Amino acid sequence: MEKVGTQSPQTNPAQLELVIVRHGYTQWNQERRYLGRTDVTLMPGEAERLKGLRAQPPLGGEFRRVYCSDLRRCRETLEALVPHLMPQAIYDSRLREMDFGAWEGCRYDQLKYNPLYRSWIDDPGAATPPEGETWEQFAVRVDHFWEQLLQEVAAAVPARVGTARASAGAESIHPADPPTEAYDPETTLLKPDQGQVPAVFRVMLVTHGGVIRQLLARIIEGVTFYTAAAPAPGEVTVLHLRKVGGSWRMAAENANG
Repeated sequence: MEKVGTQSPQTNPAQLELVIVRHGYTQWNQERRYLGRTDVTLMPGEAERLKGLRAQPPLGGEFRRVYCSDLRRCRETLEALVPHLMPQAIYDSRLREMDFGAWEGCRYDQLKYNPLYRSWIDDPGAATPPEGETWEQFAVRVDHFWEQLLQEVAAAVPARVGTARASAGAESIHPADPPTEAYDPETTLLKPDQGQVPAVFRVMLVTHGGVIRQLLARIIEGVTFYTAAAPAPGEVTVLHLRKVGGSWRMAAENANG
């Protein structure tokens, strides 16, 4: 992963911490069926398993934004892991899994002799599941979400360090609230008496395996949708990014994780 070089003493890079959670296991996950738009629930006992993961360090602390797919398996995962974040979560349909159309609920062994399915496996951009979502539609909506998120971060946590704020321990922004004058594009949040400290914008995403792979392909240089490894259901992935110049790059601590 790309490492960021030392910054000049006059500026500190804006930092973005992404805590990405894949929803917990469903019965279809266990049975290795294609699961996209179908709004199934978590399998029995899965919510209790997820509750046992609450002590993971990435799930603690405050988040400036919490985004969750609007499908039930993601909502239930969010509730099991961090129930106190439910009121501030934004349920966004752009974070849904790809719509597999007529192939929803099917297994590989049921489709492997289907010529259209074989073409889709070889090149999803050249074929589309019957009644399903095209690859372009899927990629565009996920990319649109990602670009909008970066715009929000840029507006709230700028890259340039200016005058220190007296209220450095500012409360997290409620998702429904737009950036206010308290988040000046020419300043960042500083802790009292500690000099210039980079502001960290923490975001939680609760979504699906395909969406996570698409996001990793957008974020990590050299990674594609096919080479990105989707986490297991219920697994947490943490990415640290820094804004260097006009672009966001993976921070060095990712290479050590």
